[in-house]
Amino acid sequence: MSRHPIARHLNIHMTWRVALICSLVAMIVASTAVLVFRSENPSNGASLSKPFATSSPWNTAISSTAALDPNSSTMSAYASRNGRMYASMGEFGIPIYAADAQTPKYTVQCTQQGWGTCPFSGYQVPIPNGAKPHTGSDGAMVVVDQGANRIYEFWRANQSGSQWTTQWGAINRLDGSGWGGASTGSGASRLAGVIRLAEIRNGVIPHALAVQTDNICAGIFRSPAIKTDGPSTRSDCIPEGARLRLDPTLNLSTLNLAPGVRAVAKAMQQYGAYAMDVGGTSLSVAFELDTQAPAGSIGQVYTNAGLRWDYDGMESIPWKRLQVLR
Repeated sequence: MSRHPIARHLNIHMTWRVALICSLVAMIVASTAVLVFRSENPSNGASLSKPFATSSPWNTAISSTAALDPNSSTMSAYASRNGRMYASMGEFGIPIYAADAQTPKYTVQCTQQGWGTCPFSGYQVPIPNGAKPHTGSDGAMVVVDQGANRIYEFWRANQSGSQWTTQWGAINRLDGSGWGGASTGSGASRLAGVIRLAEIRNGVIPHALAVQTDNICAGIFRSPAIKTDGPSTRSDCIPEGARLRLDPTLNLSTLNLAPGVRAVAKAMQQYGAYAMDVGGTSLSVAFELDTQAPAGSIGQVYTNAGLRWDYDGMESIPWKRLQVLR
């Protein structure tokens, strides 16, 4: 039986709406997989939307009922003694590269002796042409292979001709917890917690940050860290794996903060930061290296957001309001 033209129109319209809704649902579900990569820089930079599982400690906001460590005031006082949290954007900024099926692959050897089997043993490791570790003593570099769901993380990487070596490193899963391996002192992924170029551009950092301090406890760490390389025996030392935050009662609107600095402050209140490695100063936080920036520059994205230079202390944030959680 034929239908009235209006009925046929309504049926077609409803079918189209159902198809559109299904398509939108599929897009939303796909977006929650947190594995979306796209080119941030024309050559070899990588941008991603929140790596690791949604349940990862890096992607979990601090509970409103979170308790402070009994020693919070003394630990935070020493960590904030310079009134700064230094932004590692240049010398120790983390270069992050994207790999795909066409990326050149290498047999990467580990030069560190006595640490067991090299994490890259048995893998053909994709490393884009032109990739370079940062110039700091860590020689850090990260390559993300979304197709393989892997993050290749390098500590003291070096290229000589057509051969890549690294003192040590790790391979982590993009959909994992963000903890595992030995590319950092605590066992945190070297990608985890890094403040990305796109996040500073957008003014939102939707995850916990990766911080280093020169007062990491010797022989003591707490979950989610899986180990420690800390040397400090001070009573106010901070264990690797400890979560720090900026006092959530601090009203940021009363402060004169540059956009990039405000994004850091907000993230420190909402998600906090994990102490994940020994640093050379009181407190520093990891940023993505802008691999397209001119030599000696932190890059336009950072300067446009009001960050001034490598190791900018972001002293407009009252770091004396730092807290350490239990």
